[in-house]
Amino acid sequence: MKTDMRIRHFRAGDITSIAAIQQVAAEFDQRPTQTKEEFMDWFLAPANDVLANAFVMTDDDDELLTWGQAGTLEGIEGEIVAYTLLQYSQDSDGYHLRCLGAVHPEHRHRGAGRALLVGALNRARVLALDFEFEAEAEGIPVYFEVLLPLADAGALQLANKFDLQAVNQSNIYGMQLYRAVLWE
Repeated sequence: MKTDMRIRHFRAGDITSIAAIQQVAAEFDQRPTQTKEEFMDWFLAPANDVLANAFVMTDDDDELLTWGQAGTLEGIEGEIVAYTLLQYSQDSDGYHLRCLGAVHPEHRHRGAGRALLVGALNRARVLALDFEFEAEAEGIPVYFEVLLPLADAGALQLANKFDLQAVNQSNIYGMQLYRAVLWE
């Protein structure tokens, strides 16, 4: 049976699945965990603009799906196996577009993290256009950043695929910060 994964924007009904994935991934990576309520409050905070900046990966089985006449997908949507959120911040070092998320441990090393990272990077490039001129005028860079679990051996490979460099601020709650410059 062939299994495909698909990326889509976050929907309000996804929050319970995302919170569960975060919990399982944190425990698997031996990182500190939050309560479900704390995570949901953080994730859904208005500053995160999750409807625009959060994405989920679903594990869809094409053999269970029925295609409509116009090539539109009807029927069953797979379960959420991963998510990512792109957050924005600014400090004296630069503008930071930071990708945070998790892949359920049972679905790691199958391309979900890589695909979500591509989506987050594309979204970061679009967001960076809004303040590219300010960054240039201030003489500070625009960074794309990713937090990846220290306990996952595949994290370094993923960072290398995107030319992300480890930042000295390692071990941020069991995560390594990686960075690339979008604009200088």
